[in-house]
Amino acid sequence: MGWMNVFGGSKQIHQFYELLNAQAHTAQSMADLLMRYIQATMAGAPSTRLAGIRDQADELEHTGDHWRQMIVDLLAESFVTPFDREDINDLSRAIDDIVDYCENTIKEIQLFEIVPNTFIVDMVLVMGQGVTELDKAVKALSTDRTSSRTQAMAAKFQENKMEGIYRHAIADLSHLDDIHELIKIREIYRHLSNAADRLDVAANLILRIIIKQYQ
Repeated sequence: MGWMNVFGGSKQIHQFYELLNAQAHTAQSMADLLMRYIQATMAGAPSTRLAGIRDQADELEHTGDHWRQMIVDLLAESFVTPFDREDINDLSRAIDDIVDYCENTIKEIQLFEIVPNTFIVDMVLVMGQGVTELDKAVKALSTDRTSSRTQAMAAKFQENKMEGIYRHAIADLSHLDDIHELIKIREIYRHLSNAADRLDVAANLILRIIIKQYQ
C-alpha cells in the first residue's frame, strides 16, 4: 500500500473508474438522443427541433472523444491500474464506438431523409435498453462485481434481441422495389447492428475483467 501511495496509485485507480463511468453515461445519453431523434422524425417535428437534437448529438460525441482521450493519456502516465491496461483500453474503445455508431445513425437518417420504420424503432429501443444495462455494469464494476456481472449479462441479452430484429429487418428488405431506398435503409441497419456488436464486446470485456479479479 505504501508503494501505491508514493505514486498516487489509489487516486489513479479512482480516476480510471470515474472516466469509464463518464464514458458509459455518455453512451447512454447518446442512445437516448437517438431515440428522441427517431420519435421526433416520425412525429414530423420541425427542422429546427431535429437540428437541435443533431447538434446535441454532435456535442455529446465530442464529449465522448474527450473521455476516451483522457483514458488513453492516463494509461500512458499511470504506474497503477485497477485491472489490465489492455482491458481498460479495449473497454474504453468499445464504449466510444457505441457513441460513434449512434451519432452516425442520427446523421444518416437526416442525410438520407429516411422516415424510420418499425424495425429501426425496435432496434433503437433494444439498443437503448442494452446501453442502460452496460452503464449500470460499468458503474458497479468498482463496488459490486456480482451486480456488474448480472448487468453485463443483461446487456448481452439485449444485443441478442437486437441481432434477431436485424436479421428480420434485412430479410424484409427484399420487398423493396426502390434499390436506392434499400441501400439507404440497409446502411441505417448496419450502423445499429455495429453498435450492438460493440455493446456485446463491452459486456464481454466486463465479464473477463471480473473473472480475472476473482483469480
